[in-house]
Amino acid sequence: MKKLVIAGGAAIALAVAGVITAGAAWYFFIRENAELASDPPEIPAALLNATASPTSAASTTGLRATATTAPSASVTYQVKSNLSEADYFVDEELASVGIPSTAKGATTEVSGTLYLTGDGAALAANQTSSVTVQLRNLTSDKSMRDQRVQQALETSRYPTATFTITSASGYNPAIAEGQEQTLQLSGNLQLHGVTKPVTWEVKAYRQGNVISALATVTIKFSDFNITPPTFQGLLSISDQATLQVKLIAQAA
Repeated sequence: MKKLVIAGGAAIALAVAGVITAGAAWYFFIRENAELASDPPEIPAALLNATASPTSAASTTGLRATATTAPSASVTYQVKSNLSEADYFVDEELASVGIPSTAKGATTEVSGTLYLTGDGAALAANQTSSVTVQLRNLTSDKSMRDQRVQQALETSRYPTATFTITSASGYNPAIAEGQEQTLQLSGNLQLHGVTKPVTWEVKAYRQGNVISALATVTIKFSDFNITPPTFQGLLSISDQATLQVKLIAQAA
């Protein structure tokens, strides 16, 4: 009888351990899928191997200019929409899970133009650099969440979010081409019909005539008159979201 009790207790302990392990594995799997990016995207080799006109200032200029580039000249970089992405991350708790997790939604509909001075050290003063994200196709792992996000953002009325850059700081001209720079981009974020000043933390690098960047900022829904989305099975949701834009831009 004692052996049966011990055996039964061991079986229960193993079962409980299995449930805990499975739950932990599920939790960390979800968290891993919703983790913030930590580095700028890799520039595709095909883009780097593309031949630019040797007489074009755009072909020799990026975050750093070569000796043949006039410092006063401005260089236009177009965001490559097919290689860029915008994401949101929001902490929430689902009834079906019972533990906090992070929801992620994403869209590849990112466009924009960046204007740099010829030496690549600053924004061109006489031109406006901006990045625009189309919000109607933001997609997460739950269609119900996506519907509520669309309603909260009122994308039928405000289909885009645009960040207009007014200043950049932190650029280090001593860092070689191909090495990552850490800088800050300040400007105005227009979202849900509201415009607010924000500062993005940016990691970026240049290779050839291509720039890769990862920009991150955290905003409050209330600052933009957004009511946090709700849906069946959602127990709680944070009043703030972390936004990330991963972009690749090529000199035009």
